Amino acid sequence: MATFDRKKDADAWELGQKTSLASGTWSDPRNAEMTLAELIKEFLTERRGLVSQQTYDTDESNLRLHVADQLKRLPIGSIDGRLLRRYVANLVRTKRHSTAKRIRESLGGVFAYAVREAYISHNPVLDAPLGRGDGTEANTVRPFTESEFRSMLVAQRALNPNYADIVEFLRETGLRWGEMKALRVRNIVTNPFPAIMVERSKSDGYPEKQTKGRRSRKVPLMGSAEEIAMRHADGKSPDAFLFRSTGGSELSGPNFTRDLRWKTTAGDHRVHDLRHTAATAWMSDGINVKTISVWLGHSTTQQTVNRYSHWMNDDGDMAAIARMMRARRERSEERDPS
Repeated sequence: MATFDRKKDADAWELGQKTSLASGTWSDPRNAEMTLAELIKEFLTERRGLVSQQTYDTDESNLRLHVADQLKRLPIGSIDGRLLRRYVANLVRTKRHSTAKRIRESLGGVFAYAVREAYISHNPVLDAPLGRGDGTEANTVRPFTESEFRSMLVAQRALNPNYADIVEFLRETGLRWGEMKALRVRNIVTNPFPAIMVERSKSDGYPEKQTKGRRSRKVPLMGSAEEIAMRHADGKSPDAFLFRSTGGSELSGPNFTRDLRWKTTAGDHRVHDLRHTAATAWMSDGINVKTISVWLGHSTTQQTVNRYSHWMNDDGDMAAIARMMRARRERSEERDPS
């Protein structure tokens, strides 16, 4: 029960309560003592069966893995926009913009439920905008040079040969990390050429789902990729995962980069740069951009052009320059026939 030293403070509180009642935004202050952990548990229980399993699993993973225990222990009435702005800012600093957006949406859903149940009167996540992001992380193309890649691979093979196989496989196929994790032995095909069928994706901490483009695709197994795939498939059932951790469990990105000492062996490069390395190598080899777009799983060829325009084969530029120089020479000869 609220107590006040001054009558005017009590009158102000009473006026606020009456205003909230009249506007339909009143909530029992005792409900605000519920911890965020308790609210999340109630929210997830209420969600089960009302949303798709994929939506439920995404919310559950986001709230379990990415909301700190320190925040979960707080009463929901004490969690305000200022606190959540710091939380969201940290998400933006440490995660991809798309990942931070998903986590914020899950947390916003929890507090929206609290408002709907009259536990609190306002959703504080609304006061912690994420911002649109500049897209630089997703769009930066920094492929390995051949010497960088070979030097890195030698160092990583000495640390963990199993994971070094995966590094080489990603560089040859251009698959995303989650797509590689979700590969099954049955996804290997040999007719009319050795290839891998990319059908599903499984990002760290999230349930398996369709690929980013929501379409399956066939990616040829070129270079060392075929030998690596066949070796890892040997002795496994068709439904078994093609790649597993060194101990036989599901792959984990943080464990993968830790065991390969990624910061030391790869420098400023990301794991995702292996995909960029595959794409730019294909372009240097003169492979048609439409084919590359299909292999990468891009939704349109224009997306591939936009992403890799600076790395495309120079033949088109050279032909255009030759035409321009020829036209200028012909105009010059017309002006001065002697």
